[in-house]
Amino acid sequence: MLKKTIALAALFLSFATSADTYQEGTHYQALDAAKFNAPNKVVKIYSVNCPFCYKYDKGVIPGMVKNLPSGVTYDDYHIATKPPLGDEKSLVLAYALSQSNDAFKQVKAAYYKHYHDDKARFASGEEAITFGLKAANLKRADFDANKNSPEVQKTLTKWDLGNEVAKIQGIPAIVVNGKYLINTKSIRNMKMLDEMIAELAAK
Repeated sequence: MLKKTIALAALFLSFATSADTYQEGTHYQALDAAKFNAPNKVVKIYSVNCPFCYKYDKGVIPGMVKNLPSGVTYDDYHIATKPPLGDEKSLVLAYALSQSNDAFKQVKAAYYKHYHDDKARFASGEEAITFGLKAANLKRADFDANKNSPEVQKTLTKWDLGNEVAKIQGIPAIVVNGKYLINTKSIRNMKMLDEMIAELAAK
């Protein structure tokens, strides 16, 4: 009887330990979920002007998305507040997304490459818009006619939710269920990130 009791106690302790693997304040922090409504989602907040966001998109995000827990989806919010020409780039990205996911990916990749790999800069907002549209073979006339459509504006409004979160610890920022902001500085490897997401998604 004593052995059985000890075994049960050890089992309970192992569950308790695993349930508290990652600590609030060290590995993540709680957000006001009412202001960031994204249940059953992992959201990356980023800017194409951010070098660390570019590195995450290339080396971290693909594996993270592949290993998301069942029932959890991925989304990313581009913030317009990081210069240069964040507003124009966000608008083209949101419009491209309204056309297709492939168009969105093409525009995002082109902006990243232009700014970080080619070290190039746009002379104006118009140039940034023209460049982004050309990257995905999108027509300027269609863009001008639909850039203020409800679909595009809804996307921009949703992305703006990332602005306040970005102020907390910068970007890229990873939010789980709209409730928990992962402390990216605490991440040591992909396994840790996957485990942290799974634990927070289950809360």
